Amino acid sequence: MILDDIPQVVYAPAKVFKKIIENPKYLGAVLILVLFIGIQIGFEYVQFSKTYVENTSPAVNNLPSFLNATSWQSNSNVTLSNNYNDFYNYSVDVVGLSTVYSLFGNSSLEMDAANANNVIAALGNTSNVDCSAPSGFLNLSMTIKLVDPSVAPQSATLTLYSLSDTSSFQYDLTSSLSNTADIGLWNNLTIPLGQNAQGWTSSGSPSWSNITALQLTFNYPTSSNIAIRIGALFFRGQYETPIQFNGTGIALLCLETFSLQFIFAWFVLTGVIYLFFKGLKSNITWKPLFIAVAFALFVMVIRAAVNLVAAATLPTVYYPFDLSLGVIFPNTFGAITYPLLTAGSSLSAQSVAILNSINSATAGFREALFAMFAVSYIWLGALGTVIIGILNPQFSTMKRVLIAAVSVGVTILLLLLLVAVV
Repeated sequence: MILDDIPQVVYAPAKVFKKIIENPKYLGAVLILVLFIGIQIGFEYVQFSKTYVENTSPAVNNLPSFLNATSWQSNSNVTLSNNYNDFYNYSVDVVGLSTVYSLFGNSSLEMDAANANNVIAALGNTSNVDCSAPSGFLNLSMTIKLVDPSVAPQSATLTLYSLSDTSSFQYDLTSSLSNTADIGLWNNLTIPLGQNAQGWTSSGSPSWSNITALQLTFNYPTSSNIAIRIGALFFRGQYETPIQFNGTGIALLCLETFSLQFIFAWFVLTGVIYLFFKGLKSNITWKPLFIAVAFALFVMVIRAAVNLVAAATLPTVYYPFDLSLGVIFPNTFGAITYPLLTAGSSLSAQSVAILNSINSATAGFREALFAMFAVSYIWLGALGTVIIGILNPQFSTMKRVLIAAVSVGVTILLLLLLVAVV
């Protein structure tokens, strides 16, 4: 009979609420709670399964670690140091804090050599990076500033070692650094990696699955004072959904968030209506009102189901590494979003274009979530009016509407303050 009562909330609310108030049962309320949480978790899993975030090595919150001069070795004529006066300043938004964070720290790696014609520097431990296609890191990003001399290198080479000094892949950087107009400026390079990448030559028996060290070599046509700075160096190009790398954590977060959302809404809405009745000297007992409100919250189950259908229409989106720290979940309506850029953010034009494309592609989805939010709470207010009228038929229609509207409004405000999801 409880299974018959729940759908009647939609098409015969007066009849079913009268029945519920006369014979309140907790089983129906618990069933609605379970339905709500289950569908909401399904909604989030569909949404997360279509959202890919770029991984980096080192991890995005530890990108400056490859720039620490103490981690590098060089030939005897080269001095390695950290330059705190000239560094690649790339600031991004941090989730929910309305602040910016310098991804590559506040120093660059500097290589200096006096009266020399070459510089060799090697990073001896890259933590055994997997660069094999299709699941590994498929790009190496590097930001280089050639400071001295005022001519381009005669040759420049990137070498990636695999498990030993005798097995390596080598890539020619010369053409990427040949423009003398770029000397004194930060030059951003993105180098393709993996079995399908072009431009690499191999020596020994290297494996793209095990990149354990890297080396940079710069040769100049004549001896001079050489100064080269590295402002960013990291592996990238591997994308995963949040479910792939933290499915259990997301499930627990959803369980906590949506349990609190329903339970807070249930208790707060019931409590405010109860206080109105007591303030107006109207006799009422807690349980019938409490169970009736739980059945009214079936509209939230319907809302979750519609949101689930809307999530199924989402396109697959890919957030690059520099956007990952600014992605917010949960937000007010449970959507994955990236807020407006904070002042001071220095995102690249490419990342800004990607962000704008994602926001445009998901705008209809967010509008649907907002529409369902508005519809569900207006509907909840209407059901609250019906419940109030059954509990006290002497209340005028206007009084019933006002009590229900204020109660729903207070519920929304407290949910925003206490749970941050409505």
